[in-house]
Amino acid sequence: MVETLTAVVRREGSPMAKSQPFGFKQTIPAYLDPSYNISDFATGVTFASTATGYDIATSNVLSVIPLWKQLEYYKNYQKQLQAYLGERKANDVISHALCMTSTGTNDFLENCYAIPGISSEYTVEEYENFLVGIAGSFTEKLHEFGARKISLGGLPLMGCMPLERTGNFMGGSECVGSFNYVAAAFNGKLNSLVIEQNKKFDGMQMVFSDPYGRKPADYGRGRGNRGGVLCDRVVRDGIRMQSEKLIYMF
Repeated sequence: MVETLTAVVRREGSPMAKSQPFGFKQTIPAYLDPSYNISDFATGVTFASTATGYDIATSNVLSVIPLWKQLEYYKNYQKQLQAYLGERKANDVISHALCMTSTGTNDFLENCYAIPGISSEYTVEEYENFLVGIAGSFTEKLHEFGARKISLGGLPLMGCMPLERTGNFMGGSECVGSFNYVAAAFNGKLNSLVIEQNKKFDGMQMVFSDPYGRKPADYGRGRGNRGGVLCDRVVRDGIRMQSEKLIYMF
């Protein structure tokens, strides 16, 4: 599953088409791509790093950009946007942005269940709580940076992801029920976090985007029982907030 931090800026007055729903860019430039600059990023930018997670140990497993570093890039981007648009206009854009996050799957599948040291250090429930704490610190930092509209993405049916089913030989390549149970429990805790922080932080309008219950066939992937990646609904759920000017995806 792809774990990302992306900023997508809405094109003012652009048409709503199938390839560009809600008037957003079809292709989002990468922040670290030297062929782009702030003029490109002013209408969309991605800080994405595939296979990262809340836990820095997860990003270390596959040597990808950790979430805290993506947040640092986002803060630097804000400074560049202020220099490009002017501080007042840039801050207005940022405050009306929709910040979208989607991470956590690899923390369990590529870290907790894959690395013996993690499973011996934490129970699964303790690890869930550990990750929720990081998620809370992350969204709190977004609010500190000026974000107000946030979509916090949950976990999909991890046990029904093609790779997990492919590896479940003894179970007849069916879904791994224990993984799905963990995903549901973790999502419940994230949802509670959303409710708590909306009450705690002034102006915060955070929603929980829940991809749980969707299977590969729901996305035209056929049977979905062979290797591949399951995409979740975080984008379409988050867009329902209809942010006025900007979308940030994490």
